[in-house]
Amino acid sequence: MASTAVVIVFSLMVNYLALAEKREYKLGLLIPYSTVVPHFADDFDRGEKFAAAMTIAVERLNADPTLLADYNVTFEWKDTKCNELIAVREQLNQINSGVQAFIGPGCNCHTAARNAAAFNKSMISFVSMLSSLILCIFI
Repeated sequence: MASTAVVIVFSLMVNYLALAEKREYKLGLLIPYSTVVPHFADDFDRGEKFAAAMTIAVERLNADPTLLADYNVTFEWKDTKCNELIAVREQLNQINSGVQAFIGPGCNCHTAARNAAAFNKSMISFVSMLSSLILCIFI
């Protein structure tokens, strides 16, 4: 169920990328892999609990001939450790490596959202601790 929702989100993000001459879409996943965020008592945003969903979603997306048949979706992920400076550094590393859209970061998306906008990249943050940025979507 959750992986189906992830596939839908990815397909929507990829549709907004205007890079028709390229045959590969590279997504960047920025997650706090094993860091516990003190604001959540149940470890809601520990990436180790859901990181595998990205692999499953990308595999299903690539296997479905009705979705992006001429493209291969890939991803790279980085552990942000719920640290804004690490998240921004890793995001810039991903931009330099050819990432075209982002999922995350999971703890604080304000600066990363501005970076994504500055580089004209799509970004969806699944959790943000800033009340004004509960869901950051820049497309």
